[in-house]
Order: sequence, then structure tokens, then C-alpha cells
Amino acid sequence: MRKLLVISYWLLVLFLPVGFLTLHPDQVLAQGENELLPAGNVIESDYIRAANQIQIDGEIKGDAFLMGGLVTVNGKVDGDLFIAGGKVTVNGEVGNSVRIAGGDVVLNGPVGRSVLLFCGNCSVSRQATIAGSLIVAGGNADVSAPVIGKGFRYFGGRLYLNSPISNEAFVVADREFLLGPAASISGDLKYTGNSEVVVQPGATVAGHIAYEKINKDEQFPRFFGAKTIFSAYDRFRPIVDLVGFAVSALVGYVLLSLFPRFFEKVVTAIERQPYASFGWGVIVLLAIPVVAVLFALTIVGIPITLLLLIVGYVVLVMAKYLMAFFLGRRVLLARWGERRGWAMVAGLVIFYILGLVPIVGGLVKLLLMLFALGAMVLSYRHKEIFEQDALRVTSGRSPGRSRRK
Repeated sequence: MRKLLVISYWLLVLFLPVGFLTLHPDQVLAQGENELLPAGNVIESDYIRAANQIQIDGEIKGDAFLMGGLVTVNGKVDGDLFIAGGKVTVNGEVGNSVRIAGGDVVLNGPVGRSVLLFCGNCSVSRQATIAGSLIVAGGNADVSAPVIGKGFRYFGGRLYLNSPISNEAFVVADREFLLGPAASISGDLKYTGNSEVVVQPGATVAGHIAYEKINKDEQFPRFFGAKTIFSAYDRFRPIVDLVGFAVSALVGYVLLSLFPRFFEKVVTAIERQPYASFGWGVIVLLAIPVVAVLFALTIVGIPITLLLLIVGYVVLVMAKYLMAFFLGRRVLLARWGERRGWAMVAGLVIFYILGLVPIVGGLVKLLLMLFALGAMVLSYRHKEIFEQDALRVTSGRSPGRSRRK
């Protein structure tokens, strides 16, 4: 398990922004009613703030991570800008990329790289030049930037696009899609919606225009080949399932080879204390998301939250293989002896069959995994009770023996 935790840690380091993991004195999280970085003040490192109202008038040399009800950025951010808020306005210059999630978002400043917006209402004004790509997901969007250096993607309800785009554009607009007079797309335009695009005089598209109407009665959304892709997947699904099972069995065999004593200790805990194992499994399943949410309430706790989620996922996957080994060994032990590799395969077959049963099968799998989750806790808390001889991974007919200290 220690190796799995080390792997989880490095995954966290690779996928999280470095600013969250290496805090300098200027980066110390501040929480309060209002936060103000006055004009003329320069932050030489990353800047992390959470408050009801945040206003940035100074300059930030590193990345900025902001969370609040009302967030306004008038100053300059040399690095990346990350914002989560109710109403967000960015008037200043951002040297790298912008990532914003909010209710009402207004972008008025120049951006050195790409922009990603998740919002109820989005507005990208004529002052907001974007050197990279622009991706918007929201209910309503008004995009009028004079420069979008790369591609454009939109997913939402209503879009008014009045910007030149130096590449292709892909649009999914359920309600309405309008091309303004200043819109020019140098590549192809592909869009999906309930109605065709309204092209105002002056708008141009250099490439091809492809339109697919949304049909709610269809089994699959017609997002430019999605129906074909899903249909093809249905035809090849048996092969995909077979390959997936083979990979799963290989992973289970490798885990059994790496952690033989751990597998035996957990299986012994299930056999000796099934009720305690189940109870601890329920506690673990409820505790991980609760603790993760508590840490997520503060910005400084977000890395711990993500680490908990990653470790929780790894533990659940491990629980599946532990229970598969337990079930397979129970099935094979009486007749064929201690064939541990085949026991893992047999248990995974049981899990696969349960997965074919709608709803009930998934519930049974979850209940079985709770035993393994709790048994992991018991085997850790009571090492002297479940101490085992090392397993031999090779096949044999003599049943494995455990000794109780």
C-alpha cells in the first residue's frame, strides 16, 4: 500500500498547479470579508486569496488563485489567472492563461495565451485580445474580442460571435447562434443547434460550414460523428469488454505478486471479523468525501482534498481486487486447492457477471467492496492478529496456512 500512496502523491504533484504546493510568504492564504491589493503593490510570487470581495489593482509576478463572491482584477498578472466567483470582471492584462468559473463573467483585458470560461453569462469585450484559443461553456455568451489567435469552442445556449478567429470554430448552441458583422473565421465552422446560424452582413467564413440539427428523439447526440462512433462501439463492445477483462486480470495478478502478505492479511480479516470489516468499510466510504469537502472549504486545503480523492479512488480499486481474490479463493479452495492466480481470475469473473445485472449488480458489488475496505483498516489496526506467512504466487494444491500470534 505504501507504493500505491507514493504513486498517488506523484500523480498529485504532476497534475496540480505548482503554486498550490510551494507556498512562499507572499502566498499565505488570506480569508476575510474584503481583500484589496492596492495599485503600486507588486507581489513577486504566486497570490492566493479567498474572500467575499476581492479587488486586484496591483501587479502579481506569479500565478493568481482567487475565490470570492465579487472578484475584480484591474491590475496585471504575469502568470496564469484562476478565479472561482459569483461575479467576475477582469480588466487587467494576463501574461499567460485564464481559467474562470463564475455566474457572470466579463473579460476586458488582453490575455497572452488561452482562455477557458465556465459561466452562466459570459462577455468577452472588444478590449480582450486573446493570443491563444478560447473555450466557453455557459448559458449566454457575447464574444467580441478583436483577436482570437487560435481555435474557438462554445457549448451552451445562446452565442453571439463577433470576433475574427484564426482557425476553425466549433459551436454547440441549443437556442440561438449569431455571427456578427465583425466575425471572420479563417477555418471551418462546425455547429450544432436547434436552428441554423444567423449570419449578419459582413461576417465571413473562409472554410466549410457544417450544420447538424439537434434531434431530441435520437438515441445519440449528433455532434459530428458521435452517432457513428457510439454505434461502432456497440458493435465492437464484446471485444472491448474482453480486452478490458484481460487487462483487469493482469493488473490483479501484478498486485497480488507485489503485495502477497497484504492480500492474505485482508482476506483473513474478512474471514475472522466480517461484521467489523463491513462496519469499518461503511465508515471509510462516508469519511473520505466528508473530510475532502471540509478541506475544500478553504483554498489551502484544496491540495489535500484532491489527494484524498486520488487516494480514495486507489483504495476503491484495491478493494475490488481484494474482494475478487477473496471470492475466487472461496470458490476454488475446497476443490482445487490454493491456486491464487486463478482465484483472482475467478473473482473478477464474478464481479463481471454482477456488472451485467442492472442496479442490483452494482449495489451488490459496492456491498462486497465495503467488506474489503473495512478489512484493510482492521489489518492495519491489528497487525499482530492478522500477521501472515508470505504467499506463494505460483500454483499449488496445498491450502495456505495462516498463524495467529
